[in-house]
Amino acid sequence: MSKVPAAHETERRLALLKAAFREVGEKGFSDVTLEDIADRAGVSKGVTLYYFDSKEDLFRSLFAWLIDSIQDRMRQAVAEEDQPVEKIRALVALIFPSPSRNRAFFRAYVDFCGLAARREAFRQVGERFYANCREIDRGIVEDGMRRGVFTVRDPAEAASTLRAIFDGLMLQWLMERDQEATFQVYRERCERELLNYLLVKKGPLHGAGTAGPRGAREREK
Repeated sequence: MSKVPAAHETERRLALLKAAFREVGEKGFSDVTLEDIADRAGVSKGVTLYYFDSKEDLFRSLFAWLIDSIQDRMRQAVAEEDQPVEKIRALVALIFPSPSRNRAFFRAYVDFCGLAARREAFRQVGERFYANCREIDRGIVEDGMRRGVFTVRDPAEAASTLRAIFDGLMLQWLMERDQEATFQVYRERCERELLNYLLVKKGPLHGAGTAGPRGAREREK
């Protein structure tokens, strides 16, 4: 089989995934049609149905592609840093790139979560996403524990907590009226709270943080 047609099909499939991402980010999953996606990709609806059985199949494939791409970049960003604290900062920089990029992703992601809560095929994609994220986060935590930098006791639990901080702050930012003005505030807070949770020496970071669990216990005495 010639490699040219295969490469062409891969390129066209990727164009459809990118078109779906833009359309869903702008309109929401329920309002987007296959015709909308085909028009944006510059192909016919028939071509779209050649690659994907339905709009749901396309959306599920989109997120499978997105999470693989995101996690490849997460692993690369972490591998480029030697110190555990810098690995955390690299993840924050990657996950909070800019207001426009975060807005585009999380608008589509909210729709995806709604489907994942109701449909098994979508849930499986989401399960794989979080399992891989926790694997990356756990590796950072275990490295920090070995070096005596992080004081948490259970790396698996800590990895899950890191994801909760990432997602919780990002979703709160998405509800802000002025997302441009508040983006950097949320990004800095995310880094601060992650490190306050993990670090052995608890205390304010960047001049604006709150004391970590050890400081809280000391105040209660």
